[in-house]
Amino acid sequence: MTEPSFNRTVSIRGRAVGPGEPCLIIAEAGVNHFGSMAKAFELVDLAVEAKADVLKIQHFRTDLLVGPSAPEWRDRLREKELSDDQVLEIRDYCDRRGITFMCTGHDEAAVAFLDQTADVPAFKVGSGEVENWPHLEELGRRGKPIILSTGMYTMAQIEAAIAAVAEGVCRDLAVLHCVTSYPTDPADVNLAVMAQIRAVFDGPVGYSDHTEGTAVPLAAVALGADVIEKHITIDRDVPNAQDWKVSCDPSNFARFVADIREVEAARGGQPKDLADAEHASRLWARKSLTAASDIAAGTVIAADMVVAQRPGDGMAPHRVGEVLGKRARVAIAAGTKLALEMVSETDGNAA
Repeated sequence: MTEPSFNRTVSIRGRAVGPGEPCLIIAEAGVNHFGSMAKAFELVDLAVEAKADVLKIQHFRTDLLVGPSAPEWRDRLREKELSDDQVLEIRDYCDRRGITFMCTGHDEAAVAFLDQTADVPAFKVGSGEVENWPHLEELGRRGKPIILSTGMYTMAQIEAAIAAVAEGVCRDLAVLHCVTSYPTDPADVNLAVMAQIRAVFDGPVGYSDHTEGTAVPLAAVALGADVIEKHITIDRDVPNAQDWKVSCDPSNFARFVADIREVEAARGGQPKDLADAEHASRLWARKSLTAASDIAAGTVIAADMVVAQRPGDGMAPHRVGEVLGKRARVAIAAGTKLALEMVSETDGNAA
């Protein structure tokens, strides 16, 4: 376990996140607003109506995020850039709609704005900060919870990132397994990494998804993910963009959120016992020892004379040894549920 230890449960705007708590569902709108405020508000509405816990976007200054050596990437991102005022408008709309607002700041100016002006309740760190330990230390010093995605990280780099956050004296950290590929082939996901992270980290562990569909993140919930991040979009088939390929949309996001709640309810964690509903099912689903044919009084009961049949309000099949080889005290009609008072010890002679 990495030292120093982290808090097992993290609080984000009063919402507990960690083992034993409901999975925190982050609707990652990202840049799928494509610079349109109307579309950004639609994405908030989609997250709210689906009952996600968090709506998240991304904030950056294109010329700070991407250097001049990659002009094509600058052109690609510039139309998706939001101003500070636009970010605040989206935050305020989230407040009015009753959903927690979060935002990934991709440069130091954006982080300072999100912390001091937008007052985000936690910092979400994208996988692109691989080995940017000074950035993680600085976030740690800001005194808010951090959710860290780890796409493109090795396990050694994940441990180094955790240590960097700890250097900032932050103890409220959640670590998300992630594969940075759009879309990610399920064969590349390796959800077992969540358990590997838990072996070196004692805070909340989750999964940030880049697969198509919802099967893989639902499997992550079944494996105990404390946080799930899934992209959402309004539009599909958008040229010069990739996030929409791995996104839920209005046709399936609400179902996905509902499925998460069903999976975590099914996951349980209590010692094995009968569910309340199973007690009523025992009568019709279990079987009783039953006469397979007419058995005359005095007959020594053989195996072919007994069958296990529903309902289950008679002798359980495991008690068959209590009747085999015994002599029928009375005539037993085929289909009769056997009972001990119907048989007696045999003297060894067949009837």
